Amino acid sequence: MTTRDESLAARFSERRADAEAWLWREMNARGLRAQDGWKIMELTRDTIDGSEMVLRPLHLWQPAPDDLVCVVRLDADHADVHSTCEQEHTTHSASPAAR
Repeated sequence: MTTRDESLAARFSERRADAEAWLWREMNARGLRAQDGWKIMELTRDTIDGSEMVLRPLHLWQPAPDDLVCVVRLDADHADVHSTCEQEHTTHSASPAAR
């Protein structure tokens, strides 16, 4: 039997992986390739509603685009996990319904 926390952790991990895959597709489409030194930076932050993980492109010597970002949100009080990825002010949902 899976506990509530295990279930939330599994869903968070899945949404994070979906967001990372989306970000790599968008980065590769722009020529921001891993073999050229591009990486995905992850940072976590606490919010009033829970926690968020922010994923963005990162390069040690090149400026990163400001318009590529994915945010995976965890609202433990409501047992909710969802993510959004943005490019040029367009939001793409990485929720189960969008797959």
